[in-house]
Amino acid sequence: MALPLAIETKKLILKPYEAEMLDFHVEILANWAVTQWLSTNVAFPYKREDGIKFIEDAIREFNEGISFRYAITDKATGRHVGGIRVFSETMETEVGYWLHPDFWGKGLGTEIVEAVVNGGFKGGIIKCFVAQTAAKNKGSRRILEKVGFKQKGSPPPEYSRCGHAQGCSEFYRFDIKDWKSHE
Repeated sequence: MALPLAIETKKLILKPYEAEMLDFHVEILANWAVTQWLSTNVAFPYKREDGIKFIEDAIREFNEGISFRYAITDKATGRHVGGIRVFSETMETEVGYWLHPDFWGKGLGTEIVEAVVNGGFKGGIIKCFVAQTAAKNKGSRRILEKVGFKQKGSPPPEYSRCGHAQGCSEFYRFDIKDWKSHE
């Protein structure tokens, strides 16, 4: 595995999901302020059963090297504040993330995306990250742009799974050559 098992930033710890995180995870994704911006593949209302399946899948897929979902913990409080997923460890992969609204506007989204992108590029397999966000999700768009992602219009068919409505998503790319020029 080229992605790190755990990632530590100035304010956060990112590590694989564990069963004990269930209640905090469900609390975040049961909040419409969060879930409204995610793919319609995320159930709403988000229930405990959804969280159980998510964490079981997250643990299995991380262990099998299929997909990498990190739970995010605030160092200062020990509170679970969100999650981030790297969809695969391939030359081109997608990244998606979510945070509890209590932690919006504090630079944490940028911190987690930057940490995961740096870890992925340094691992030597990933050459390009892609991401998509709702067109109206200005906070997420700013996060991606601060990290170095470039807006590329609507998602191509192989990434189009938003399900909200035609034209709602914005597609972003961040190539390793651009990342190297940022270092």
